Amino acid sequence: MDSHEAIRRELMRLAGCKCHPICISTRRISAFYNVPEKSVRRELTKLAQEKRIRLAGWDGKQIRSFDSWASADEFVESKLDDGHVHLNLLDLP
Repeated sequence: MDSHEAIRRELMRLAGCKCHPICISTRRISAFYNVPEKSVRRELTKLAQEKRIRLAGWDGKQIRSFDSWASADEFVESKLDDGHVHLNLLDLP
């Protein structure tokens, strides 16, 4: 298993925690897996685009859902809120 798959598994595990939504630090995950923080944020956006998680991040004024950001790149490049994002599993029908 490569680092990207390990990160995806960890993000899904965290998203499945009982307290919803959870707040995670992309910086801590990147340090633990020894990958750039942008890689963690990219995996988060991929999971959100695949409709596996609900994702939100601070835009400088408020916490906004990933869907309301202009693009996935804007979310990945965001340096606001010290790398903290909110996520939880989507309830699938």
